[in-house]
Amino acid sequence: MLDWQWAHAGSCAVSVFHRPQAREVVPFAIICDDNVEDCPVCLNTFDDTLRRPRTLPCGHTVCSPCIDGLKQQGAVTCPTCRASHAVPEAGQFPISYITEGLIRRLRRLASLPAEPGKQAAPPVTRPAPKATTGLSKRAQSLLQEQEAKVLAAIRSCQEEQSQLAEYLTTLGGWSSRQQRLQDELQTLVDQSKSAREAVHREESRVEGRQEEVRQKEQQLHAALQSLRTAATRQEAYEVIEDTELLVEKDSQTEGCLGVFPDVHAVTTVTKVAEASRAALQAATAAAAATQAALEAAGTAAAASGDSSLPAAWPEASSIADRLKALLAPPLTAEDLHSLTQRARGLVEAGRLFAVHAVEGQTRHARIILEDGGLYLHSLQTQALPNLTATLQMGEVVPAAPPCVVFLDLAWPGSVARRVVVSLPKDTPRGRQFMLLCSGQRGACYANTRLFEVIYEGQPGECVRGGDYQTGDGRGGAALLPHLDQGEYWQSGKAGAVLWPWRDDPARGAQFIIIARDIQRDRVWPGVFGQVVRGLEVVQEAVRHRPVTEVTVVQCGVVLSR
Repeated sequence: MLDWQWAHAGSCAVSVFHRPQAREVVPFAIICDDNVEDCPVCLNTFDDTLRRPRTLPCGHTVCSPCIDGLKQQGAVTCPTCRASHAVPEAGQFPISYITEGLIRRLRRLASLPAEPGKQAAPPVTRPAPKATTGLSKRAQSLLQEQEAKVLAAIRSCQEEQSQLAEYLTTLGGWSSRQQRLQDELQTLVDQSKSAREAVHREESRVEGRQEEVRQKEQQLHAALQSLRTAATRQEAYEVIEDTELLVEKDSQTEGCLGVFPDVHAVTTVTKVAEASRAALQAATAAAAATQAALEAAGTAAAASGDSSLPAAWPEASSIADRLKALLAPPLTAEDLHSLTQRARGLVEAGRLFAVHAVEGQTRHARIILEDGGLYLHSLQTQALPNLTATLQMGEVVPAAPPCVVFLDLAWPGSVARRVVVSLPKDTPRGRQFMLLCSGQRGACYANTRLFEVIYEGQPGECVRGGDYQTGDGRGGAALLPHLDQGEYWQSGKAGAVLWPWRDDPARGAQFIIIARDIQRDRVWPGVFGQVVRGLEVVQEAVRHRPVTEVTVVQCGVVLSR
């Protein structure tokens, strides 16, 4: 049996095993690119006199003269790892006795005779020197590091060249397609010109015939007058003869109407018009799709007045990925509600927003996926990130209850926790509560505070909030008129959401949430909502003191659960 051990000598790890009978250590392998007998700086062999191996605090080993040469302002920088070490007060770093012992053992083993029946071990030979033999180990290490960087840069260039070549191929295809479209459009333009010329010729024919008919009508009126004014027999016969010739000529020309319309002109114009109309519709649809894709990709840049393409792209995206993102068809509300693969990817990447114009300013609301449900946060005024997909607020949020909203409550020492409120009926108070959770009218419950606990510690304990103006209960003006005109109900159960003030528009946006059931003979009127999840969050918030530290850090609308 062989007794395996590991010995560490400076930066080298040496695998050795014991021969129990001979009580000696035999080297098995040197697991290191460096030679354990050489100083990594001067490449000279360690010895027991001048070039004794010394161990730096980082674990690497350097000979004594090289350490003296590396000293600068009382410190030594390791040539291997570049760590800086202060010179000890004794003036030198400790001797690496392990390295010295290992060198002695290697030398002694090299001189031992071979055992009977076994061939002598081949002499230890150093690897063939490279072209950089005259360089220090540190210099060689730096060269290797730089070589790795250059190789990485070369691979990056090759990858970029590959992507650019692929993109150039795509551009070439687009150019060819555009040329074909241009040729087809030019053909349509030429046909349109021919059709217009045919129409002009037909117009000229019609105008010429109109003039002939007008002159003929004038002649007939003159003949009629002559017939009515003939006084003698001679005049009568002459007028009759002239009139007869005129009428006979008119009967010969009545067939002129048969040459109208010109069949070739009408057919040409109709076909060209249909082809042009179809081409324009296709071009309009393609342009609209491209414009929608570009608007979805660069909404933020457009909002800031920058018409250039987005400067920020998803991490590790290729040119092909960016083209796919730019040219993808616009996302629809149906995609979101169905949570298609593309919609899910956008939501999980934080790149799907609902946009809404508030007081002439476009604001956006992030759509997130949590616990399997879609949640729309309240509208914000910050710039929209690049490469985002957008939907109109009205496409994803109902215009009025029934719906479900949420409030995220937090206070010092706690994380934000969610309170989900159902608004089951379309009441003015419920509609206003939804608007204040989404921020669609500008005012919002986000960043407001709870400000009062009512019936503290008693049945019916509840908390007041919703003052988005002053935060102390003196504000929170109503957003909608006639808030009391609705089908509200009564409740004494914990979780009921109601309004606290009657006929006070200055505080009409405030609300009350019941935290503890009321006694059986009492109820609160004016209920318009019910907490369906997170009632324990409300109850903990009620117990926090002061309650004014409880903040609605976020709010919004639940799109799906």
